[in-house]
Amino acid sequence: MGDLTRVSQLLPESASYPAAVSTALGNKAPPLSVMGNVALLDLPGVGFCGSRKASEKGLQTAQECAIRAAALGLTVISGNAAGVDAVAHRAALQAGGTTILVLPEGVDHFRVRRELRPVWDWSRVLVVSQFEPSAGWQTFRAMSRNEVIIALSRAMIVIEAGPTGGTLNAGLRTLAAGKPLFVAVYESMDEAAGNVQLLKRGALQLKRSRDTGDANLEQVRLAATTSCPVLRGAQQPSLF
Repeated sequence: MGDLTRVSQLLPESASYPAAVSTALGNKAPPLSVMGNVALLDLPGVGFCGSRKASEKGLQTAQECAIRAAALGLTVISGNAAGVDAVAHRAALQAGGTTILVLPEGVDHFRVRRELRPVWDWSRVLVVSQFEPSAGWQTFRAMSRNEVIIALSRAMIVIEAGPTGGTLNAGLRTLAAGKPLFVAVYESMDEAAGNVQLLKRGALQLKRSRDTGDANLEQVRLAATTSCPVLRGAQQPSLF
C-alpha cells in the first residue's frame, strides 16, 4: 500500500477521483487531499451525522449503529467532529470495520483524536479534505464538507439533529440530493427537534430489530449495496 500517512491529491480529472463526488458536484467537484487507504472509496459507505453535543442516548445510538454498519461491511463516513462523529468513527474501528473522516479544514490541521488512538489503523482509515492544506476551521467549511460526506455515502443516518444547525442542514441536503435518509426516533424527541422536521419531509425512520433489539440497518444496507428501492413501511418501528 505504500506510506499510508503520506498526503496525496485526487484531482477531478483523474481516473482515481471518486465518481460519486464528481457526479454529485459536477464542475464544482474540488481536488481532494487524502491520507490512508484510498481503496475505501470503492466500498459501499453510509454517512453519519449528529450533534457535537449529542445526548447520552444519541451517542449510544451512534455507537450501536456504527457497530452494526461495520458488521454489515459498510464503511462509516463522518466528519471527524466531537460527539456523534467521533463516536461513529471509533465504534466502526473498534468493531473491525472501516471509516472515512471528511475534514472541515485542511489536512495540515489533522491530528488523530485521543479517543481514536487506541483503535486507529491506517489500513482501515481514509482521511479526506476538500480544502487547501493550510485552511483552518470555519463554519462555512464545516457546512461545505457535508456535501462531500453526502456524495461519498450511499445512504445517510441522522442520529440527533437540533432545530437548526449543521446536522439538520446535512439531512435536508441529503433529501434534496435524492439519497435515502434514515433518522433515529426516540421516546422523547426533545433533544432531536430536527429529526422530527426531517421525518416530516420524507426521511425514513431508523428501526430496531424486533428479534434482537439491536439497530436494524437492513434497509440501510439495501440502500447502500443495491439499486432496489427502499420502501416506507407502514409498520410502526420500535424506538431507540
